[in-house]
Amino acid sequence: MNRYMSMAFELARMTAGQTGKNPAVGAVIVKEGKVIGMGAHLGYGKPHAERQAIASCSESTEGADIYVTLEPCSHYGKTPPCTEAIIEVGISRVFYAAKDLNPKVSGHQVLLDSGIHVAHTPDAIIDRFYAPFFKHLVSKRPNVTLKCATSLDGRLALDDGTSSWITGEAARSDVHNERHQHDAILVGGGTLLHDDPKLTARIEGGGDSPVPVILLGHGELSDDQMILRHPKRAIIYTTNEANLKYSENYDIRIGEWPLDAILEDLYAQGISSLFVEGGSTILTSFIKQQLYDRILIYIAPKIFGESRHTLYKEQFSSMEESVHLELIDVEKLGSDLKLTYGKA
Repeated sequence: MNRYMSMAFELARMTAGQTGKNPAVGAVIVKEGKVIGMGAHLGYGKPHAERQAIASCSESTEGADIYVTLEPCSHYGKTPPCTEAIIEVGISRVFYAAKDLNPKVSGHQVLLDSGIHVAHTPDAIIDRFYAPFFKHLVSKRPNVTLKCATSLDGRLALDDGTSSWITGEAARSDVHNERHQHDAILVGGGTLLHDDPKLTARIEGGGDSPVPVILLGHGELSDDQMILRHPKRAIIYTTNEANLKYSENYDIRIGEWPLDAILEDLYAQGISSLFVEGGSTILTSFIKQQLYDRILIYIAPKIFGESRHTLYKEQFSSMEESVHLELIDVEKLGSDLKLTYGKA
């Protein structure tokens, strides 16, 4: 990508996780080789990146170029169409990296019809950035990221269940940034009752904490758990009707809930991305049912030895039956590694 699109992409990446149902978008306006305006979509219902960039311009936009990471919208929603603003201020050329797969959007054609030069300049990195957003539009379920921290020999914990501080500070900080970029975070009842986690996104400058989602099973809530103080109201899936006494504090869902029904229910509540921090049982269930989009594995330079706590609990009878993944990215975080996988 050229340097102006690269600048726009950095703006989009900085707002990832804070735009709700909308994608994160960045825009840069250039005139006679000089950047005169920049903008990003800062939150659901707020002006889009193109309008933010136009409002920030230091001089007239007549005859300028705009570089946008995503095709400008052309329909009325929470905000008016960006194509309308681009046409009104006299921008002469529009370059965008990713095609908007939303059938309501026809920004390319609208701009062409108004006499503006429009160019779709695809970029593999930016396409990968938007892939989760468009996938949930098609699948009608949240994009699911599975996360685990393991030892070098692939254990989630010692055999007695000890799992605190497997990775170092840099990796733990990265996990909080991942939480910030997801609408909801899911853990099992064992994690909730034994570890009493906060399930918040603790990053520099604040951070938007995801909605806690608990697969509690027959477990029972108590009055002193940390999620009572969570800034978002937790959603609890449970078969234990005794938990209904906490209905003022949580959204309690009673009954047998298969994973696909849970994802459908969460999507209906406006949750488009889900971060799963489960143990072996939950991770195995998501993988076995193919209900995931990414797997993040943080590997610490430690050896735990024999342990029943592994990423996938079931056995395969042949290599053909095993789970095949595609390696997307490798990142060094202090002494740890972060591996990002997608489905093969």
